[in-house]
Amino acid sequence: MADTTNLIAFGVLIGIAVLALKTGLGCGFASLKWKEVVYLATVYLVISIIMGYLVGIIPLDLTQNILAAGVTMHLIIAAGLLYFGAHTKRQWLSQRCDLSRKTFLWLSLPCPVCMVALSLACTVLAGAIDRSNIIIGLIVGMVFFTGICLSAFSISFLARRFNCKDPSALGTAMILFGLFYLLSPLVIPAYMQAQTVQSPNVPMDMRETILSFSLMAVLATIGIVRDKYRKSKD
Repeated sequence: MADTTNLIAFGVLIGIAVLALKTGLGCGFASLKWKEVVYLATVYLVISIIMGYLVGIIPLDLTQNILAAGVTMHLIIAAGLLYFGAHTKRQWLSQRCDLSRKTFLWLSLPCPVCMVALSLACTVLAGAIDRSNIIIGLIVGMVFFTGICLSAFSISFLARRFNCKDPSALGTAMILFGLFYLLSPLVIPAYMQAQTVQSPNVPMDMRETILSFSLMAVLATIGIVRDKYRKSKD
């Protein structure tokens, strides 16, 4: 039983770390100072602590309704990512105009599903380990904070190393995530019909989650290499 509990807790934290990659990706490609990345990561840390505090106070039915309503918001976010991703690429490639400090927010700011994911992570951990709600929120927040900072710094370093840190790369990443977000209206309704969130024991398929984000990382890498190759030919 203890092994199962530890596995659930570990899986939840890995899922949060993978989710932090999206925020870190936007920060890593944008023209941000390191302290600005830390400020944004701190926002997620504070939100996580608040979510941990609210565990047991917010009805799980409300969380389920928010998740269902998030489908419409996903379409809005997807449209924004696709439009501003293409706009960011076009402005940089045609006029050398850097819009990354503004458009990266579509990729890095908290979205409804991120908020629900933080809430569910706190709920699952609260049922898996014997800690206070504040400590639960702090654990989730620190994992998110560390994941954002490490991914942002790593992506920024690698992008500079391979000479592809520019708004065009950010635009490519935004377009790929926008396409991914378009799949949500197909995935979430099926998920909501298959099960309801009635207890803290929320099943998670970490293999599929990691595989999905790995695929997005591969696609983003292909897009970046393609942009670099095109610019080298120009």
